Order: sequence, then structure tokens, then C-alpha cells
Amino acid sequence: MNAKFIMSGKRAIAIVLAWDHIDDTVECIDSLTMSNYQNLQITLVDNGSIDGTAAIVAEKFPGVKVLRIENNVGIAQGYNFGLEHAIEEEADYVMVMNNDTIASPDMVSELIRAMDEEPDAGMLMPKVFVSNGDEDRLWCAGAKWRKFPPSVKLIGANERDGRKFSQVRELEFAPSCCLLMSREALDQVGLFDPKYYFYFDDWDLSARFRAGGYKILFVPRAHLWHKVSVSTHKSEKPNQWWYIMGKSSVRFYLTYRNLSILIVHTAWFVMREMVKLNFSRIIPYLRGVTHAIAKYSK
Repeated sequence: MNAKFIMSGKRAIAIVLAWDHIDDTVECIDSLTMSNYQNLQITLVDNGSIDGTAAIVAEKFPGVKVLRIENNVGIAQGYNFGLEHAIEEEADYVMVMNNDTIASPDMVSELIRAMDEEPDAGMLMPKVFVSNGDEDRLWCAGAKWRKFPPSVKLIGANERDGRKFSQVRELEFAPSCCLLMSREALDQVGLFDPKYYFYFDDWDLSARFRAGGYKILFVPRAHLWHKVSVSTHKSEKPNQWWYIMGKSSVRFYLTYRNLSILIVHTAWFVMREMVKLNFSRIIPYLRGVTHAIAKYSK
């Protein structure tokens, strides 16, 4: 590792967004404390946790800045709460992370090195592995637009790591489980759209970064392990979850595609869930879609 990136005078702030699951949050923050990027400040945004997350982190990690939100405001607004703090602190780089992730010691250094090597880059993501003991199984290496069925599709999902995932490359979209962004780009493009409670918020931000002239890069030398939606995958998601997902899909597709693409995507979702016998998801999802469309038509 080139020492100038470890010792870089440029300041980076890592924002960990947490909603309960204190054990995962501690493991995530612990991994960041072992980063070899010495000019790194860690900030926790406690997004309405009820398990004592804020107090436990403050006691266990005295050097971590803890920001507390009383009620869960969703992913986009939760990240924005931390991003606004980082911008006020005049960080050169800002990294957002889910609390169900674990960073390698050189992940931040590798991301910042790649940012410094590509002047047009504004957003970078690491190579993300599934954290389940299968060491070379990928969660994703970015995302791209799929024409049919129309949707944003993860690249490399559940594939073995290999040569095709060994080069830095430009992406259409990057998931927000871990993103490093320059403050300059955030100043120009703006933060996450708070009208997305969750889902599609990262695809929207990616689209705005590219529209603003900034490249999104996949950096294979930077490694992250993702426990994959700990907050939502341990039980069947409630109806409200699918309702919000339906609403978010309308905002994204009507902003970046068109009504016809939205209709095809919605039909595909319904058919997919019917085949899987997940009938309870369909009605709240369609309610979200119809309510959002009605609001757009006013």
C-alpha cells in the first residue's frame, strides 16, 4: 500500500446508519476503527433504534460521533442527516454504510486512492461479498439497467469472485450499502432524495451523479462484507414495507423512464410474487403504486 494514501491529509467521514441490531453495528464500527486510513472520522446515525444503540456505541467507542434521530425516518433521510453533518465538518470525502457491513482494513484507503486517480469520479463502491462464511461469494459488484423485465439489476449477485470482477470499471448504478462520495460532487448534485423512504433512493442518486457529469466506479481492491438486509430479512416484511416499495417504484420509473415501463415492471412484480406464492405482498405493493400514481397525476 502506498503510504501517501494511508497518511493523506484529506479528511474522510464514514457515516454508519443503524436501526437496532446493536451487535451488527458494533461489528461494523469495530471494522472501521481498524482502517489504515488515518484521517478517518466515524459517525453513527442512530435512526430511531429502541435497543440502546446510541448509548452503547458512545460508551464502547468514545472517538465515534453519535447522532441520534428519535424516530426512524428511512434510509434516505437517515443518510442525509449524517451527510449534512459531514458537509458542515468540511470533509473531503464522505462514506455512507449500512450497519450490517464489515470493512476490510484497507477498504477506505483503496476507495480514496481510486478517487484520487480518477478526477471525474464522484461516487465509488467496493467489491461486496456475502458475509456467510463463503469467502469468495459476491453480493454484488455494482448494478445496471436491465431492459426486460425492466429494472435495475445487481451485477455479479451470488457469483464467485474471479477475473471479470478484478478491474476498476464505470457503473450505471451503485447500491448504498457502502458508497464513498466526494464532498464536491455532493455539493453539486445534492443529497439523497428524502421522498424515497427506502428502495430506489440509491438508484436515483446514482442517476443524478451521472447526469451531473460524475463517474461511478467499482473498485475491486476495496473489500466489504454484507450481511444483506439484516433489518428486513429476518422475518416476513410487513404490508407497509411493500406499500412503500410500490410508492418508491413509481417515483423512480416516472422520473427516469415512463408510464409504460412502470406498468411492465409492476406486472412483472405481480407475476413473480404469484409464482412464488407470496400473495400477501401483492395487494400492499399495488396500493402503493396506485396511490403514488394518483398523487403524480394531480
